[in-house]
Amino acid sequence: MTTPCLYSIIRYAPYAETEEFANIGVVLCAPKLGQFHYQLTQGNNARVKNFFQDEIIFPHAKDAIAREMKFAQEQSCQFLTPEKLANFFNYMVAKKESIVHFSPARVIMSDRPQEVTSELFNKYVNHSEITKESREAILTRELKNRFSHYNDLKNAFRKETLGGELTRFSIPFVARQDGEILCAIKPLAFTQDKPEKMMEHCDSWTAKVLRAASEKILSVSNVLFTIDPPSKPSDVEVKAMREIRKTFDDKGIQHIEHKDESSIISFVRQAI
Repeated sequence: MTTPCLYSIIRYAPYAETEEFANIGVVLCAPKLGQFHYQLTQGNNARVKNFFQDEIIFPHAKDAIAREMKFAQEQSCQFLTPEKLANFFNYMVAKKESIVHFSPARVIMSDRPQEVTSELFNKYVNHSEITKESREAILTRELKNRFSHYNDLKNAFRKETLGGELTRFSIPFVARQDGEILCAIKPLAFTQDKPEKMMEHCDSWTAKVLRAASEKILSVSNVLFTIDPPSKPSDVEVKAMREIRKTFDDKGIQHIEHKDESSIISFVRQAI
């Protein structure tokens, strides 16, 4: 049997003047069931670091809101009626002047309040409904716009799905002549929140290119990865990017920083 649940998105907004924020958690209560649940991000994730260049204030702010949520959860057990618990929740999430604040309360129907808290967290904090390629879609549009400013390149590329007996994948920029691939470019974003995920992304695309080369679909030397690394990398992210570049070098795959337009244009003109 479903029951109405109140929930709010916990937001981190260090700069009041810009009103920009990053979602860092979800808090939910089911007044009729007397339940109170919350979930917070576990660390200073990549979105917070890259968006706010913040590695000092956020950990303290997160600890403070974690203590507040724990205290609120403990206090919620003392309310004997659904109305009192709902009022407590609404007061807690009311607008206040703080670097951590809450979205207006919303209602969702569910028979699994704890599980739906996790689902909402994945939706609003982990962005589970946004594909992992979203950043790369942005990079692809940027690169397409760059090529449009060069008369000899603006119509040189097409998006293609390359495939043989054992592999199939899409490349946003493919230039051909007489059926032969002269140049293939794939923007790669390494802004994942964990170094091992950065390495997995590297290994996945390396394997695709090498498999395509083994099936004579393209030549490794004609492939270019344009790389978008973390903007403020941690020590372990620097190590990961070093290993990623080494992997590409060892396999003979060309790679250039995405922001290095002149080098990208130079590579393309030599290839086609």
